[in-house]
Formats: sequence, C-alpha cells, structure tokens
Amino acid sequence: MKLTQGLTTIVITSITCILTGTISKQPLLRGLGEIAALAAISRKIIVKQHEIDANNQKQLTVLTKENTCLQAQLSDAQYELNKLDKKVKIQNTCQRLYLSKIDKLQHQQKVMMGNIAQLQHKLSNKTPPNSENFRQISQKSSMKSLSDTQTSVTRVYVDGNNLSFALDSLKIEVNYNALRVELSQNATATTFKYYTGVHSPMSDRQTRFISYLRRLRYEVIGLPILLRSDSNILKTVGDDVKITVDMLGEVKQHDRVILVSGDGDFIPAICELQRRGAEVTVVAKKGMLSQQLSEIADNVIFLDDIQYQIAKYTKLSVA
Repeated sequence: MKLTQGLTTIVITSITCILTGTISKQPLLRGLGEIAALAAISRKIIVKQHEIDANNQKQLTVLTKENTCLQAQLSDAQYELNKLDKKVKIQNTCQRLYLSKIDKLQHQQKVMMGNIAQLQHKLSNKTPPNSENFRQISQKSSMKSLSDTQTSVTRVYVDGNNLSFALDSLKIEVNYNALRVELSQNATATTFKYYTGVHSPMSDRQTRFISYLRRLRYEVIGLPILLRSDSNILKTVGDDVKITVDMLGEVKQHDRVILVSGDGDFIPAICELQRRGAEVTVVAKKGMLSQQLSEIADNVIFLDDIQYQIAKYTKLSVA
C-alpha cells in the first residue's frame, strides 16, 4: 500500500515538474520530471511482474503437488494391476498342471482297461468247450471294443521346425505338456509324433530337449540337418516327406489327424487321408497357414488363439 502511495506521489510530482518546466520554459526541470515519470512507470511494471511471477509460482506449486498425488495413485494402481496379472498367470499355470494330472490319470485308466481286456480275452480262450456260445459272445464283444478303440485314435503329427518358427513369431515358449493336453481334448486314445532336425553329434541342449519330449510320451523322429547346396543355411532334410509317409501308413478310417503345421506341401496327403475317411485338423499360426490348406482342412486351430493355454510360465510369487 505504501509502495503504491509512493509511486502515485512520484507520478504527480513528475507531472508537476513537466508542466512547470514546460510553462516556465525550463528544460532541465521538464527533463527531471520526465525521468521521474519513466522511473515510476518502470517501477510499477517491475512490481506488477513480481506479483505475476509470485502468483505463477504458487499455481506451479499447487500443480506440482497435485501431479505428485496423481503419480502416487497411478503407481498404486499399477502395483495392484501387476498383482492381479501375476495371480491370473499362476491360476492358468495351476489349471494346466491339473489338466496334465487328469491326462495322466486318464492314460493310466486306458492302460488298465487294455490290460483287463487282454485278461478277459485270455480267460475266454481257456473256457471249456461247452461254453462255446459264451466265448463267441466274448470274442465279438472284445473285437467290437478293439474296433471302437481303433476308430477313435487321435494321431498328432508335429512339424517341429514349422512350430518353432510360429512360436518365435508369437514370442512365447511352449509348454509341451500343456500342448499335449490342449490337443488331446475329447480324445479316447492319442499318439504324438514330433519331427525335428538333429545335429551329429547332438548337443547337450538338444539331447535334454528330446529326453524331455519322450518323458511326455512324444515319439521323437530325428532327421539329419545339412547345409543347402545353394547357400550356407542349415536345413532339416526330409521332414515333410517323413511326416507324409507316416500319416499315409498309419492313419486308418475314422481316425482323427491333427497336423501341427501350416505348410501347403501337405495338401495332397491331407486330401488322401480325407478320402480314406479320416478327419483332419490343422494347427498353425495366423499368417503362416497356407490358404488352400486352411480351405481343405476339416478344422483349423490357430496358435494365436490358444497361446495362453500352451505358453510356459515361470513360477511366480504374489506379494
């Protein structure tokens, strides 16, 4: 308030000096008045700027506090989201482990049922002659049971190289036990064959990987890896041909075939299997599946859609 009154007094004084100097024709007095007026105006501008700066600083302080508070809330929300994400991943892993145990128990049950059927067949062969009718009925029942088993076999053929490229594209590491469980749904009997190139001699890592697959009841077919004649690129030799030969030699009428590959080279073999009465499902990644192969297949499963069911997760701890 005092500063404002002082500036007002200076302005009035300077105006008086300017008027007096002009009227009395005293340039010095008029010049002093002008200088005083400019000084007063400059001082007022500086004071006003200081007030504006102080006000801006207060607003900045308030905004900084609000921003800090929002950052803290965002950090808390992100922490809770991470906890929920970890819980979901753990739940998915536990679910796959339970499904794996169920799959093992079902396999053991099938083995036991097969042993019981064999024992029943042996007992029927030792039945006295006067039980001919019973033996015939038992044999018919056994043959019917065997026929039913044969018509419900699900045969899975995994093109290891094609699957590896697809998983790299999806940026996931597969849990082969979870893959087996996923592809065995609604199957009464299954066979799994995995085709891959092997180095000579095999590395420790490849040896462990093949042993791991065999423990999961995959039949691993190793094929040679050689340099291509037109480049220095390594290539598995004969994997597509071997898969085709095995499919045509093993698949029976009413079998279900699952081919884990999107390679169009299998189209002739798929057409022949369908002509024999087999149902063919193709498993591949979107963008890596032959258009014609997808059109002729009875069913198509995209790895993109089941990646969370088959992906491998490390053990997580939730705080």
